[in-house]
Amino acid sequence: MGSRKNDFGDGASPGKIFIGGLAKETTREQFVKYFEKYGEIIDSVIMKDRQTGRPRGFGFITFADPTVVDTVIAENHIINDKQVEIKRTIPKGSADSKDFKTRKIFVGGIPTTMTEVMSRLRNGLLKV
Repeated sequence: MGSRKNDFGDGASPGKIFIGGLAKETTREQFVKYFEKYGEIIDSVIMKDRQTGRPRGFGFITFADPTVVDTVIAENHIINDKQVEIKRTIPKGSADSKDFKTRKIFVGGIPTTMTEVMSRLRNGLLKV
């Protein structure tokens, strides 16, 4: 557990999920403890900034049994008093596939001072 071989789109396994919106103070131990109730975890990582070493607010969990992923995705999750978002990882190269239909991107690490701007973007009041 804890290796960092793969990032979001790099050789994703069927049991691998992306967890976004983690509280910065979430430890790897808390992270693993939260998700191990769903099944055996074979890998886990909380991504960190290369320069500062501080958590970036997202991570990955890989379950031994890929069938638990649907259960995990279907539920709401709150870790350290913060709701997190769970997504299935996408194998590299699949993004070009005609089966890949999402037009969303994950943007993390936005300062709280950007709340109003982000709210206006979500509500369609600003154009990108």
